[in-house]
Amino acid sequence: MSAMRDMDEASKPVLSDRDHEALRAWARGGPERSVRARIVLDAAAGLSVSGSARALGISRPTVTTWRKRYAAEGLAGLEHRPRSGRPPQVDEADVVAATLAGPPAPARTWSARALADRIGVSHTTLTGVWRRWQVGPGEGSLPTVPVDPALPCARAELLGVWARADRAVLVIGEAPAPEGQRGRATDADERRSRHAALAAQLDRVRDAEPPPAGPSATGAHAVAPGGVPAPRDQEPDALIATIAARHPRRTLHLIAWGDEAAYRATPDGHPDHDALREASWHRADSTMSWSATACTIALAELAQFPGRFRPVLHALTEAARAHADARGDCAFSWQRSETRVRRTPPRPVPRAFNQLALGSYNEKLVIESIREAGALSRVEIAEQTGLTPQAVSRITRNLLTAGLLAEDGRQSAGAGKPRVPLRLRPDAASAIGVHLDPEMISVVAVDLCGGILDRRQMHLFERRDPGWCLEHMTRLALESAAVARQASEALLGVGVAVPGPVDARAGIVLDPPLFDGWEQVELKAELIERLGTAVIVEKDATAAAIGERWLGAADRAGDFVYLYLGAGAGSGAFLNGDVYRGTTGNAGEMGELCAIRTGLLTDEGGPRMVAECAPISAVVEQARAAGLMVPQGDGAYDWVCEAAARGDDRAVTVLESVARTVALGAVGIIDLLDVELLVVGGPAVLPSVADLYLGQIAAAVNRFPVARRVRDVHVAQSRPNQAAAVGAAAGVFHSAFTPRLSPHGRSARGASTRG
Repeated sequence: MSAMRDMDEASKPVLSDRDHEALRAWARGGPERSVRARIVLDAAAGLSVSGSARALGISRPTVTTWRKRYAAEGLAGLEHRPRSGRPPQVDEADVVAATLAGPPAPARTWSARALADRIGVSHTTLTGVWRRWQVGPGEGSLPTVPVDPALPCARAELLGVWARADRAVLVIGEAPAPEGQRGRATDADERRSRHAALAAQLDRVRDAEPPPAGPSATGAHAVAPGGVPAPRDQEPDALIATIAARHPRRTLHLIAWGDEAAYRATPDGHPDHDALREASWHRADSTMSWSATACTIALAELAQFPGRFRPVLHALTEAARAHADARGDCAFSWQRSETRVRRTPPRPVPRAFNQLALGSYNEKLVIESIREAGALSRVEIAEQTGLTPQAVSRITRNLLTAGLLAEDGRQSAGAGKPRVPLRLRPDAASAIGVHLDPEMISVVAVDLCGGILDRRQMHLFERRDPGWCLEHMTRLALESAAVARQASEALLGVGVAVPGPVDARAGIVLDPPLFDGWEQVELKAELIERLGTAVIVEKDATAAAIGERWLGAADRAGDFVYLYLGAGAGSGAFLNGDVYRGTTGNAGEMGELCAIRTGLLTDEGGPRMVAECAPISAVVEQARAAGLMVPQGDGAYDWVCEAAARGDDRAVTVLESVARTVALGAVGIIDLLDVELLVVGGPAVLPSVADLYLGQIAAAVNRFPVARRVRDVHVAQSRPNQAAAVGAAAGVFHSAFTPRLSPHGRSARGASTRG
């Protein structure tokens, strides 16, 4: 980063293009960051301390402090808040948007203290913003935009955006009452990711250099240098007239920033005059930016109409991205296209059979319904499964007697007998999960509801031969099993997740990458003999997908693909209610998809595996090639990720490059399987760089697939820690309790979990 010395009023430091981009990217982290970055940019532009303080509404000592800290420490110096001086001006719309986006898991809603600490404002300031916008931290809370006069829309619909330099207009309509399906509801992961994507692109539009200043007319049409009228598409009246023509029966509400009088002054003879005259104008407060206000309205609409608004939100984000990339001097103008709501039929609920021969299936169906919901009454179970009330009563009585279910407190449902919710008993059963990775062996003991009873790890530094690994997998699994047996009534078995390729039916590992001597190891048979219990062998990506399904409950109840990134890259898929393994258990290999997308071929003309399909080693090697002093041995990848989190440009560039290549393989998966949810996890997706991976992948799978206009892909981070090990244990539960109809009453894999 360029040195910033002598940052007093007489100096004009020089920032490189990379410095500018780094500052702008860093500033998107919140309103307080935006102010600090603007202080540095003002200094680079030669603006005095006094001038910068006046423009930003803060004290001169505050400006001086941040300039000096940046000169001494770069971006790291801007992370610390000043101890004196007035706090920076708060963008209230940005605060409300962060409220609507929600907190990171496992929290469901923000507390005032937590959000205030997160965005760098006082608790008093935050509660004041919430009061003015009539919004709170609870899910489903919708804001009231504080404009003058008040906006009368109960359900605001974003119809258009126009912005140029210091002027902007948001075109708002009253959304029609919801009809039919709302679509898949949003969760906090989706809201945060979509808010981050939209805010980043709108901020790029807002922060773009304004066109050269020149004399302007007093009317609606700005005059460019030399007295030539600006093109009509650079003024908002044409946009407003077009939207009014598309919605002739609606009153348009126009929220304006800047000189509102200029917007109203369209000449009487102009064809757009009627549309502008009949619209309802509202002046925006100085405490809210147009970009953050657009994000707030978008998040509120996404919460109300997720199915209808997802493609609209994607279109707005891409339009802002294209405008910012073009770097032109024209106004940003976007209008909502008329999209027909697709009436997709509800997913078929697995209907039960009441014949006695299918009693086991029906029991599993009841268990699955309760597991996904958390707790259900008998009436609700009958509604969801299609079983008769008599059958539900008999099955739940048997499961209560067997100790798999427990009753919660009675709940009143109005007139009639109170309902009694039923839930799974966590201590009714447990399973062991083992993950064999080129870098370590991980073992967990998991209860029936996904709680971690025991966790053990052993790093593999030099030896990875089968005998050595089997010895320590056995020892760690037996130690965890002893803990599990004390905490639960039954240990159902052991699940083992390994890198592919595998023969899952026979439990044989077939020469995986980075494992010398594993040409054909009968892992399942060896572990059954050593452990004395049932064993299931899964490919690691498939195991991670099972864990996500089992522990994600209702949020992961539909079809999805799990993108697993670690020593290698692979995927697991849940399709039509069950995990898809393929004929041999090797479905989901994606290395050759990346190779095809990047044009790498072998001498014979086939796809060549790309280095980025081993993300951890690829990041380390590319970081060293870029000049980073990466330490040798264990922890090298973590070191690069920490450097990226600190803002090191070279580390960020390397991680983005690897993520972009992996994202191309994800595009092929989405095109092939046509799913709307992509979960990303694995050892490479550390918390410090998770947003980087998810951002690159989300951009690719929503930009490049053939069916991108009719399908919006949500990219979410994996929930279970140590996903493959937890997923291997969940695979035991999945085989034992997931309802499926197959020959002879056994799962398609023919595996038993009881030993």
